[in-house]
Amino acid sequence: MSKNKGLVIELTSLLDVILIMLFWVMMVSSDKADKAEQKAKEKVVAANAAAAVQIDEANSRADEEIQKAQEAAQKQVDELREEYSQYEEFASTVEGFQNGEMLSISITYVDSQELLSFTHKGEQISSVALTTYSNIEYEIRRVLDTLPNKDGIILAAFIYDGNTALYRDVAAVRKALESLRKDYTGIYFAYINTSGKS
Repeated sequence: MSKNKGLVIELTSLLDVILIMLFWVMMVSSDKADKAEQKAKEKVVAANAAAAVQIDEANSRADEEIQKAQEAAQKQVDELREEYSQYEEFASTVEGFQNGEMLSISITYVDSQELLSFTHKGEQISSVALTTYSNIEYEIRRVLDTLPNKDGIILAAFIYDGNTALYRDVAAVRKALESLRKDYTGIYFAYINTSGKS
């Protein structure tokens, strides 16, 4: 029997091939990992940018809503202040009325002459003769314009005696007063017939 001295196999070239393939796999895997990491970073950046845009839009909408709410609240405050101011003015006017500060417009007779007299705070401020050609509206407007609160609330009373005053004069004064309501929106008239007739 002959002894087998063994088989010598050259592994160098095979190892070289295996190592080359191993390096190639590692490089490909590393490249894929780098690309995946790059894509992940890009996605994170894009997501952050989208989130920042959404946050800016949400903040902008919230600011607009806050601005609208503030404007609505300010409008309500202004309306309440104006309403309170009107009530305050009305209360002041009523208090003045109770103290005799009403404007009185009356038809009187002096020496058989018919006069339209104006009294404010108990003092006569004007008097004009009533004739067919009298411009009653002009005279009343002239007196109203002399009042200190002509643009505010004015309480006035038209006083006449239905037994002695001529119907045409009473009708003319009433017509003038009603016409003046368009220009003096804060004026309130009472019609007082001292004879007791309606």
